[in-house]
Amino acid sequence: MSIRARILALVGCFAAMSLIVTFLGLTTIGDYNRMMRDYDRAYENAWRGERLNHLVSNVVMETRGLYIARSDAELQGFVGGLNRNLDELEVLMKLWKGEEASLVSGMEGDVAAFIALRRDVAHLAGSGKMEAAYARSTGSRSDRIAFQGKVEGIVQQTLNDLSIAKQRADQFNRQRALEFLIACLTGIILLAILSLWIIAQFITKPLRALASAIIRTSKGDYELPLEAQKEAGEAKDEVASVWKALAVLKERAVEAERLARAQREAERQAELKLRELVLD
Repeated sequence: MSIRARILALVGCFAAMSLIVTFLGLTTIGDYNRMMRDYDRAYENAWRGERLNHLVSNVVMETRGLYIARSDAELQGFVGGLNRNLDELEVLMKLWKGEEASLVSGMEGDVAAFIALRRDVAHLAGSGKMEAAYARSTGSRSDRIAFQGKVEGIVQQTLNDLSIAKQRADQFNRQRALEFLIACLTGIILLAILSLWIIAQFITKPLRALASAIIRTSKGDYELPLEAQKEAGEAKDEVASVWKALAVLKERAVEAERLARAQREAERQAELKLRELVLD
């Protein structure tokens, strides 16, 4: 495998790590959005439960105001306030039922009965029939107390759901932050080790051996390390190509030196013959 292919493989590992982190991030965002929807749902239910309890208390207080009104105008004010709270209570239950039918189905009949009775009380009081209104109201006191107990139960349930949703969100944040940290550190350490190994094994070590061989060849030492020559013959990367070129250069240099020695020997022999002829 060539150095380029190894470097590209290393880059691919970095890209794979980026994809893994990106996938983990997208998964985290999806899970977080789901948990936030659950949290928002729990918060909305808690708010509606508190609002329901508040409206029921308002209706009870407005009903009591009917019996202490000191004038017809004050009485009509309490009647109007009672009907407005009942209207809001009906709207609240309609919206809540549309989104959380299973949560409010157990008290839907109680709410309807409570609203119907309080409207009847408001109508009787507004018509001047205070005794009938009072009798109608006090006659259902036990039912009203039981109904408010159910409302309190719904409120407590929604508050518990909200607390659980918040705890889950906090735990998820801590756990996913730890997972991100572990994944990133593990990936960085593994890629760093892989990078150092590839650089040392396939780049630094071969280049050092090659540089040493080039220096020795330039000084006339043509005995290249056999191990390095063997590795160069088996490898197919850029360093192996340089080794092969260096081997060819060595052969040519050896041949050139052989020819130079032969020429010097021929010249020496010719000079010796010339001396013999002169001396003769």
